[in-house]
Amino acid sequence: MARHGIGLGTALLRGVQRKCPCCGEASSFRSYLKIVDVCPVCHTPLGIYPCDDGPAYVTIVLVGHLIIAPAFLLPFIWLYPLSWVVPVLVGLIGLFTLILLPFVKGAFLNLMWYLGLKQVR
Repeated sequence: MARHGIGLGTALLRGVQRKCPCCGEASSFRSYLKIVDVCPVCHTPLGIYPCDDGPAYVTIVLVGHLIIAPAFLLPFIWLYPLSWVVPVLVGLIGLFTLILLPFVKGAFLNLMWYLGLKQVR
């Protein structure tokens, strides 16, 4: 357990749910990827935790392993012309990236909160 009294698993689960890491009730996002400055329920400052580039890198790695690696095992990538394969793969990569990014960013924010890694201004 951390000094917050909340375990890492609970913090990450709340992050994937896009909830405040401290109370787990309010949303930690005010739009698609914009984090609220302060939780409206428990008043935990969330805007001080750095999660700008990290979630993008983690999402890229996840999408690469979920889409690119399995694609090479499927026969369509070798049998169909590149003019069909490339747009399909690029579309899938874009779609999966846009779907996963807010959830990864929520988990990343809650990990930063759990570890107490605040942004130095």
